[in-house]
Amino acid sequence: MRHDLTLSNGFYTLRPLQDSDVEPLMRLAAQAPHEYAQMGTSPVLRAYFTAALEAPDQLPFVSLVSGECAGSTRYMEMRPEHKRLEIGSTWLAPAYLRSGANRALKLLQLTHAFEVMKMRRVEIKTDAVNVRSQTAIAALGAVREGVMRKHMVRTDGSERDTVMFSVTDEEWPEMKARLERRR
Repeated sequence: MRHDLTLSNGFYTLRPLQDSDVEPLMRLAAQAPHEYAQMGTSPVLRAYFTAALEAPDQLPFVSLVSGECAGSTRYMEMRPEHKRLEIGSTWLAPAYLRSGANRALKLLQLTHAFEVMKMRRVEIKTDAVNVRSQTAIAALGAVREGVMRKHMVRTDGSERDTVMFSVTDEEWPEMKARLERRR
């Protein structure tokens, strides 16, 4: 969905994904094809971003670090009637991995989700084979809930098991304090 929500702390910014961002994001993903193979080939990747712009239950963002394009993320599976959403389709260019960028950007998203949107639950899911993402999500303080078997089909046609993490509104204040201390 096209939107106008920008989240920023000055150094880290999430701004709305625009059509003009697709090519730069594809170039970033191409820097580490083995890291982002699950996102698919160039035509599939272009469709991935285009679909994000049109999906009615997604708010796609470009992740910026000091004004430089670093990757993208989304609010997705937004279900206001249940006061929940998912943060997903998150990826960062190799230069920003293990830099603190993911933690800072998630802090922006989680703060907005819980404190402005008044969500009761935020979900973060990842491929069961993506151990690096599972480690990063757990390090944020999200609770691992389990594995959804045969949850999705990957772009190559293979079956994907998905690891589900979540944060609830009761857990948020402690998690936020911990994330802010780690800045």
